[in-house]
Amino acid sequence: MIDPGDIQELLDKEPFKRFRIRMTDGNAYDVADPALVVPMETKLFVAFPGDRWKFLSYANMTSVEDQIKPRRNGRRR
Repeated sequence: MIDPGDIQELLDKEPFKRFRIRMTDGNAYDVADPALVVPMETKLFVAFPGDRWKFLSYANMTSVEDQIKPRRNGRRR
């Protein structure tokens, strides 16, 4: 389980750097803008482009990566 304080620390970092949250189901979610994330007590709300959003449970987070590597085609994951 990831501590909500760890997420808040990444969101507050100046300058902000993108990070990726990996989940127990194998999915990964990139956080590109701290204004689109709301940490709550047991979940994290994350908004994505295209009017998509997701609640992520801290209990199902396996890791947080603060260094996102670009994909081969130049896009970030």
